[in-house]
Amino acid sequence: MKVPLEWLSEYVDLSGLSPQEIADRLTFSGLEVEAVEAVGLRAEGVVVAEVLEVRPHPKADRLQLAVVKAEEGSAPMTVVCGAPNVRPGLKAPLARVGARLADGTLLRPATIRGVTSEGMLCAEDELGLSDDHTGLMELPPDARPGEPLERLLGPADTVLTVEVTPNRPDCLSLVGVARELSLLLERPLRIPEPALPPSSGSATERLGVVLEDPVGCPRYTARLLTGARIAPSPAWLRRRLERAGVRAINNVVDITNYVMLECGQPLHAFDLRRLQGGRIVVRRAREGETLQTLDGIVRRLTPAMLVIADSERPVALAGIMGGEESGIGPDTSEIVLESAHFQPALIRKTSKTLGLTSESSYRFERGSDPEGAEWASRRAAALLVELAGASVTPEFWDLYPSPQPRRRITLRFERARDLLGTDPGADRMIHYFEGLGLRVLARDVHQVEVEAPSWRVDLEREADLIEEAARLYGLDRIPAADPAARLAPGADDRPIRARLEVGRALSALGLMEIMNYSFTSEKLLERVDPTDRDRWARLPNPLSADHAVLRPSLLPQMVETLGRNRSRQCDEAALFEVGRVFFRTADGGWGESERVAIGLMERSGVGALDEESSFRRLKGILESLSCALRMPPLEKGGLRLPAVELEAAEWPWAEPGLGVTVRMGRQAAGRAGVLRTDLRREWRMADPVAVAELEMEALTPHLFRVPAYRPVPVHPSVDRDMAFLVDESVRHADVLRVILEGAPPELRRVRLFDIYRDPALVKAGRKSMAYRLTYQSATKTLTDEEANAYHDRIKAGITRALRAEMRE
Repeated sequence: MKVPLEWLSEYVDLSGLSPQEIADRLTFSGLEVEAVEAVGLRAEGVVVAEVLEVRPHPKADRLQLAVVKAEEGSAPMTVVCGAPNVRPGLKAPLARVGARLADGTLLRPATIRGVTSEGMLCAEDELGLSDDHTGLMELPPDARPGEPLERLLGPADTVLTVEVTPNRPDCLSLVGVARELSLLLERPLRIPEPALPPSSGSATERLGVVLEDPVGCPRYTARLLTGARIAPSPAWLRRRLERAGVRAINNVVDITNYVMLECGQPLHAFDLRRLQGGRIVVRRAREGETLQTLDGIVRRLTPAMLVIADSERPVALAGIMGGEESGIGPDTSEIVLESAHFQPALIRKTSKTLGLTSESSYRFERGSDPEGAEWASRRAAALLVELAGASVTPEFWDLYPSPQPRRRITLRFERARDLLGTDPGADRMIHYFEGLGLRVLARDVHQVEVEAPSWRVDLEREADLIEEAARLYGLDRIPAADPAARLAPGADDRPIRARLEVGRALSALGLMEIMNYSFTSEKLLERVDPTDRDRWARLPNPLSADHAVLRPSLLPQMVETLGRNRSRQCDEAALFEVGRVFFRTADGGWGESERVAIGLMERSGVGALDEESSFRRLKGILESLSCALRMPPLEKGGLRLPAVELEAAEWPWAEPGLGVTVRMGRQAAGRAGVLRTDLRREWRMADPVAVAELEMEALTPHLFRVPAYRPVPVHPSVDRDMAFLVDESVRHADVLRVILEGAPPELRRVRLFDIYRDPALVKAGRKSMAYRLTYQSATKTLTDEEANAYHDRIKAGITRALRAEMRE
C-alpha cells in the first residue's frame, strides 16, 4: 500500500520527523515499510504555458517552433520543440531562461539551428516526476498560463510503500496507518467528521433497496444524490490519488476511491437512471446470468456469487467490480452511493473463481469494518456536495438486520509478563489499548477486560492483546532470554531423536535433505501417484491450485524436485526428505504419519547408468540405512543377512518389473522402485531415477536397542564360490531364503558378485548368478573336506528348490 506523507499528515502531526524516522517507527511496530520514495516536482522556475501555434522549423525536419503564452497579458514566446504531442491548445510545463531542471541543469538562452529558443517545454522526466520521456507533460485544460507548476502540482512529497499483513485490514487505509502513528508518536489523531447540509424532499418513490442475502451482506447502506456535475477532480485530489497509486477518472469515481483509501471502506456509485425499476437488490446470482464488468469483459455468474442487481439484471459484482451498464457516465446527474460490508470468504471465493481482483476485493477479502460503512457514506456524500455540486436527499437506507456484537477480551497481567519475559506495566498496556481504540470495561490489579473496536477484526483472544502490547512497547526492548532446559517427567523424546538419527544416517550416506510444503496440487498427484483419491485431504479454500491438497505421499514432490534440478542442468542428485503425510482414515476421520522419501538421479562418467544399476544403488542405501538404525538382521547360526527384504510389486509410478514393497525386520516399511520412463520424460530426465518412500514408524523401533557383545572369531575362514543357471523370475532374495534354510552354523557370509546374461551361452529366459560363501568355525580351523561338505549341501538345496543348474 502506498502512503503519501503529505496526505497522512492531515490525520496526525508528522512535524519534526524525517520520512526515514516515520518508516522506522512503523516497521518496528509491525507495519513493514518496503520503500521510501521521493515524488513530486524537483525543478525550479517552471510555469504553466499554453501552446498558441506550431510551425515547422526552417532548418530541421524533426523540430518545430511552438509559440506559447507563458503569462496572461504578456507577449508570446517562441520555443524550439521536438516532442511528438506538441499542438495548439496544449497546456504544458515551460522552463524559462533561469529555471533549473531536475538534473540540476540551469536553463540559459540557446540558439538551435539558427532559431533562438526562449525556453523549453518539458517532459515528466525533466521535471523529476517520472522516467517518461515519450512526450511533453500534458497539464489539465483548466491550468492557468503563468501559474507556477509547484502550485498546480503541489510540493514534493514522500511516499511510503507499506507491506500490510493479511490480519491487519484496518491498516489498508490512511486513517489506519495514522492511528498507529498517533499512538507511537503520542500525538492526537485527527479524523474528519463530515457534516451534510440540510436537505428536503423525498426519494423513497424513486429508489428502493432490498437485502435478500443478509449472510453474504450483513450490512448494506445507500444514499441518493441529485444534481451532480461530472467533471475532472481538483488538482489536490488527483495528486493524492495518483501518489497513492490510483488513476484519476472523474470527480465522482475519484471521490469513492479517495474515501476508500482514506478509511479502508470501499464504495461504489451507480447511475440511478440506469437502474431498471429504480431498485437495488442484494442477492445471489441466478443460473445463466452474465455481467459485463467495468473492464469490458462479460463474465458468467453462478449462484455461489453475490451480486448487486436492479429489478431485472445484475449491475455489479458485490465487493469486487461494478457493471459497465450502470456505471457513472459523462451525463450522470443522479447517483446512488453504496457503502456495504460483505462476507470476506464469499468475496474471496468469487474473486478467485473469476480471476478478478480489485482494490475493493483486496480489502473486503480481509474484512472491512461493518460499523464504518455509515461514516464512509457520509464522508463521500459531503465531498460530492462540495466537489460535484450534488444535493443529498434525506433518506439513508441502512439495512443491518443483525448488528455484530463487539468482542470482549480479558488480559491477565501476569500472563503477559510470562509470555513477554518483561513487564511493560499494567498502566502502560492499558494506555496502548485505549490508543488503539479498545474500550476498557473493567480492571483490577490482576487483569483488564476490554472491548475490541469493530475495525480490529484480528483481535480475538488474550494472546492477540499481548502481541499488541509487545509491538507497541518495542520488540527491541524485550530482553532475549537465555536458553533453558526443562525436565518433563515421563516425556518421550524418542520420536524426535529417531527423526534426527534417520537424517544423520542418510546424510552420512551422501544424501542431501530437502523440504517441501505440506500442500501440493491435485495435478501433480494425478500425474505421479493417483492411488486412493478418496483418501486425499482436499482443502476447502486453498490459496492456489498448487496448494489444494494436503500431501498423501512424499513421492510426487520428490519427483518434482528431481525434475526441477534436472531442468537447471543438475545431472546428479541424491536427496531425502522427512515429513508428514495426511489421509482419510477408515472411520472417516483424518490421520497423519511421518515418512522418509529418497530420490536418486545420477549419470556415470562414461554414459547413463542402466535401470538395474540405479535400483541396486537404492537397495544398497536401504540396507546401509537399516544397519545404521540397528534393524535386527535375518540370521541363522553365524549367518547374518541384511534386514531389508524386497518383494515384487506394481506401483503406478514405477517401471514394470522394477517396483518393490520394502520390508525391514520382516515388517512392511514402504515401497521403492525405478521411475517410469514416460514419467521421467515429463521432467526431461533421460537417465534412470530411483525413489523410495518408507514409514518412519517401521524404521525406528530398534534404534535405541543396546547391541549385545559377540566374541570375535579367531580361527581362519574359508571361501567357496558357486555359479548356477536359474529362471529370470528367480530373485536374489529367493536364493538367500534357500541358503538360510539349509545354512550350517559355520556359514558366516553370502555375497552375490555376478549376474550374467548372454544369448550365445545362456538360454533365453535364464540367467547365471554367482555367489561367494564364507565359512568359519568358532571353535576350530575348518578343513577343506568340512567346508566342501557344507558347500555341497547348500548347492543341493539350491538345485532342488530353484530348479538351478550348477555351472563348473
